[in-house]
Amino acid sequence: MGRGTDMTQHDFPEELIRHRPALERSARRLCRNRHDAEDLVQATLVRAWQAREQFNPGGNIGGWLYRILSNHHRDNLRRRNGIQVPLPDDVPDHTPVDEELSATLATPAEVALEALRQLPPDLRMPLELLALRGKRYREIAEELSLPINTVGTRIRRARQKLQELFSASAAPPKGPGR
Repeated sequence: MGRGTDMTQHDFPEELIRHRPALERSARRLCRNRHDAEDLVQATLVRAWQAREQFNPGGNIGGWLYRILSNHHRDNLRRRNGIQVPLPDDVPDHTPVDEELSATLATPAEVALEALRQLPPDLRMPLELLALRGKRYREIAEELSLPINTVGTRIRRARQKLQELFSASAAPPKGPGR
């Protein structure tokens, strides 16, 4: 990417052009998709241009640009991997819906909270900290004095247990004639 240079603010556009190929290579490695990589590079260049006053002439512009690129990519991943539950108005009528997902989304809040209360405390606490308080795995690990891998395992087990409880509550009651 390049070491520090004696660049001035006047040279900034040329430096962006000079570093674009390296940014494109890095973006392709991160995104593994040509179109997403192009979008990432473009967003990086826009952000760099908007923040050009913050760059210290003589600094490592390649490193600075790469940091912008990687931070923007990480932000995109966080947004993309966030839990998104569509609102009823957003789901078209003709979309086939997974029965298990449908049962989970149709679960009344009281039933969901009761199912959460049924979880053992060692599974419930990490899930509550994640889902209800918005904490990250590392923060949960510190708060509960657990290894981060244990936090991930407990959250996965809690979700599986909740799914089982939701499926059981959504199943039709078995009667004598069935």
